[in-house]
Amino acid sequence: MFTTLRRRTREEDGVALVVALMVSFVVLMLTTVVVAQSIHSLDSSSYDRERLLSVNAAEAGINDWYQYLQTTGLDDLDCSARTEDIATGPATATFDASAVFYAADGTTQMDCAAFSEEYFPTFVAIRSTGEVSGQTPRSIETLVRLSPNYGGFGAAILAVNSTMFANQFDIYGDNGYDGDVYILEGDLVISQAINIRGNVYVPNGGATIANNATLWGNLWTRDGIDLSNPAIVKGSALSENGDIFGAPGGTIEGAAVTGGDVITGDGLTVLGTVSPDSDVETTPTQTFPTIGYDASAWQSQGYTICDATCYAAAIGSNNCQKAYNWMRSTWPASSTGALVLRITGGSPCMFANGNNHTISIKANVAVISDWGFDLSLRSNWNGTAGDVKHMHFISVAPAASCPTGTVTKNVTVGNNTNFNSFVDVFFYTPCLATMRNQNAFAGQVMATDVSIENNFEMNYKPVLVPGSGEITGFKQDIAYVREDA
Repeated sequence: MFTTLRRRTREEDGVALVVALMVSFVVLMLTTVVVAQSIHSLDSSSYDRERLLSVNAAEAGINDWYQYLQTTGLDDLDCSARTEDIATGPATATFDASAVFYAADGTTQMDCAAFSEEYFPTFVAIRSTGEVSGQTPRSIETLVRLSPNYGGFGAAILAVNSTMFANQFDIYGDNGYDGDVYILEGDLVISQAINIRGNVYVPNGGATIANNATLWGNLWTRDGIDLSNPAIVKGSALSENGDIFGAPGGTIEGAAVTGGDVITGDGLTVLGTVSPDSDVETTPTQTFPTIGYDASAWQSQGYTICDATCYAAAIGSNNCQKAYNWMRSTWPASSTGALVLRITGGSPCMFANGNNHTISIKANVAVISDWGFDLSLRSNWNGTAGDVKHMHFISVAPAASCPTGTVTKNVTVGNNTNFNSFVDVFFYTPCLATMRNQNAFAGQVMATDVSIENNFEMNYKPVLVPGSGEITGFKQDIAYVREDA
């Protein structure tokens, strides 16, 4: 019996070796799993890095189009796809970005080769694909509303000298909040309840805003900004080197950024980021255009010139009266083509309308005078139904400043001078423009000095001047940006 038991014990020899082999196999399997998981993680990490680089490259393509459209004039615009390599290291990323342009309805595609000062896009859809070493392509799409920048003409109101707005008025934008105001030299003071639906730029001065004024865009100055009593900047307030301060009721809904200090202890409210002692880019500016008279530039755009010999037989004691009476009575019956009514020669005079007169505007028309305009009597300037007509009142500038002497070149609009919805109006003088109009109109005002009075209201609408203004790029309002693949 005992012999049998000993034999069975000896038969269990080697079990430990089997167990050890099993444990080693399990460890080997676990090691294999860990190594495989590590390799998979490395591959995933590498893929994620490539995907991220591809997304960044695609974004770079979108940003490249943004910058290109902002800084490229219409005549130089190349609508071909934009492709570029980006040295990201260790691999090279590439983007391929294309753009499709659309008309104001958002659906009609436009031919880039046919763009002109009268035919330009309102929307652009950009699609950019980025990839790394030909792998992991990712695409981003964006839709952008475009507003043209005009060389010297990209403003609702453009004034040279220090300006005080002491009366209530409203400025509306053409596309969103783009009814911009520029004060090129000196300070801006606003002391009434105005609404400017655009940005305000004071590149060589500061700004004092009070008494329920509201700026719906950004306020950007070289010097200090004072908001009080109350005043609201719905965008950001930026000052190159002045302090930003105010009293209770002064509110900045965006950021306050300045090379000086932001003082909130006196009651100024800033809802966004407060950034004192910061580097602030130079305040954007415009060049005040010197608009003379270039007959060939107007004729190249289809305008017919009517000078003193054309309206010589009209009623009036001077060329201004004759030109006005010819335009009111003879022009509508004789032609509907675009017209330049040129007032020169004879004695100095003011182009003035009659009381309660109605003037029919059947086509684009420019009244270009060596002197000024007085539209202070009640009148109606009605564009005929159909396409919107462009109307210019231009006091030609012998220089980029108001000439001295007794001859006035001022522009005055007041006492319910009405322009209907089928006409856009451009007022220009190298001297003083006084706007006293309770009825809204669409267009622009440019003058060395601007005075706005009595509930003035206007909608910004760029009105090109042949030979003087051209589209130098596009401002952009981004509707959406999304990754689509």
